[in-house]
Amino acid sequence: MRRRWARWFALAALMAAGSAGSASASEFYYVLVFGSQTHPKQLRYSHTWATFVRAVGDGPHSDAYAVEAHTISWVPSKLTVDVWSPRPDSGRNLDLESTFAMTDSHNENVTMWGPFQVGPEVYARSLQESQRLAGGQIRYRAIDGSRDLLVSDCIHAVAAVDPQFGRSHYPLIRIGNSASRYIARQIVDRGAYDHTTNDHAWLIPRLGLDRHDLTVVPPSSLKPNAMSRLLR
Repeated sequence: MRRRWARWFALAALMAAGSAGSASASEFYYVLVFGSQTHPKQLRYSHTWATFVRAVGDGPHSDAYAVEAHTISWVPSKLTVDVWSPRPDSGRNLDLESTFAMTDSHNENVTMWGPFQVGPEVYARSLQESQRLAGGQIRYRAIDGSRDLLVSDCIHAVAAVDPQFGRSHYPLIRIGNSASRYIARQIVDRGAYDHTTNDHAWLIPRLGLDRHDLTVVPPSSLKPNAMSRLLR
């Protein structure tokens, strides 16, 4: 009996230690913004998407952290964009690898901005938007307008994650790389983190992005403007 109780106490101690270790692990959140377009640029062969990451771990070796990621990449279900069609189509939210397969098939050049560290509220909104897109009520249109929130283009599907302004802050005057660059600029200018000194490039191989032909624009190259520094 004493041996049995000793084993139970030992097991309980191990479980408590494991729980304490899990509780002490920190959570970090990131976003990587992508833009693609052909050369010369064609509207039907341009795209904006973003991947959101939750990393859990402690210590200086972030490449050993546990990572989970999801992507907002909103496209028409048929994967063919009718730029000037007034009627919305059914939409599909692609994962990261499926998005690369689509852009590769169109010979689009891909640029990535980031990775940027963001707050938990951004990650939470990205999950909500992903679930909303998966629910089947949102339709796709290349030029979506500003009033009908049940119709979205690829840019506004990502911009909806913005916790401050949402899609209304992103008028459709930018397409492809310029649209994605503008989203990245908003993250730098209005975010709570200093992106000029922190390097989160360890996420690139963790997400398998080193297997793809893409141009990487690191956060340090996007200097915040003077007003954003005052607001921090």
